[in-house]
Amino acid sequence: MQGFKAGAAHAVRRCAAVLNAVDGGPSAIRATLAQYGERTEELSEDQVAALSQAAQRLRAIAAEESLDRVCDVLNDILATCRPPRLTAHDGSPWHLHIDADDDADWGEWFLASSAMALAITVSDAQQPPLGVCRAPGCANVYPVSSPGRPRRYCSTTCSTRARVHAHRTRS
Repeated sequence: MQGFKAGAAHAVRRCAAVLNAVDGGPSAIRATLAQYGERTEELSEDQVAALSQAAQRLRAIAAEESLDRVCDVLNDILATCRPPRLTAHDGSPWHLHIDADDDADWGEWFLASSAMALAITVSDAQQPPLGVCRAPGCANVYPVSSPGRPRRYCSTTCSTRARVHAHRTRS
C-alpha cells in the first residue's frame, strides 16, 4: 500500500508522462496510462479529447518557474474540483479523490488527481513540481524531484545533447 506522499509522487510522474504523451495521440495516451496502472479499455475518443484538454491546463504549471505563479495556476484548477472525499473503489485501499465520483470523466479525474498531487508536492518541497526540458528541440515535461541544483533537462540524453551542442557552438 502506498503512503500519502508516495501516492502523490506516483501521480506527479503519471501527470508528466501523460503530458508528454498527448502529442502522440490516443494510443500513446492509453499506453502511458496503462504503464501507470490505469485501465484504459473504456477510454473513448471523447474522453481522450477531455484528457488532452486537462493536460493543456496542467502543462501551464510546468511552464511556470515562479512558485507563486505555480500556486496561482494550481489554485485556479483546484477551485474547479470537488471537495475531498475518501473512496475505496475497485478494491483499492481508502484514498482521497477530488473529482465528482468514482466514475468521473477521464479529463476531470486526470485534472483533479494531478492537481491534488502537484499541490501536495508543492506544499512538501516548496518548489515548482514540474519542469520543461530546455534542450533544443525538446519540450518534454519532467517531475522536479530534489530541492538541490535545479534540473534543466528531461533526461541524461537531452542533457548530453545540449552540452555537445553548446560545445560545438563555442568551437
